[in-house]
Amino acid sequence: MLEMHGASRLLISFNDAIPGYIFSGLFFTDTYLKAHPQNVRAFLRGLVKAFDYIKHNERHARKWIPKYTGVEMQVAMKSALRHFEDGREPEQQIYKQQDIMINIGRLPKRIPIEKIVDYSYLPVRKE
Repeated sequence: MLEMHGASRLLISFNDAIPGYIFSGLFFTDTYLKAHPQNVRAFLRGLVKAFDYIKHNERHARKWIPKYTGVEMQVAMKSALRHFEDGREPEQQIYKQQDIMINIGRLPKRIPIEKIVDYSYLPVRKE
């Protein structure tokens, strides 16, 4: 967006520097999961359907960006959209990011994936 307005110039994208970097995640407390498992499953089902819609209808999906973000349409049509599948991230990517955090002193050691990620609330994977 800054480049489109002449305020800066892109030298390298974050994805070029660290391909596949995971920028966000969803978090629910154990208390909420126990009390509302169906709500969590329904929300995640809708989210995965949205990922699929964006994947197969990207141009049309981009037209919703200005309504919910306030950015101009020309920016929405050019901005990067992360590749999503079914909500599951590759295990090796999660460990790669942990290694980065360890190297910069933000994490003391690797944490086993099963202690921090639970995909059991996601819809069953389509093979």
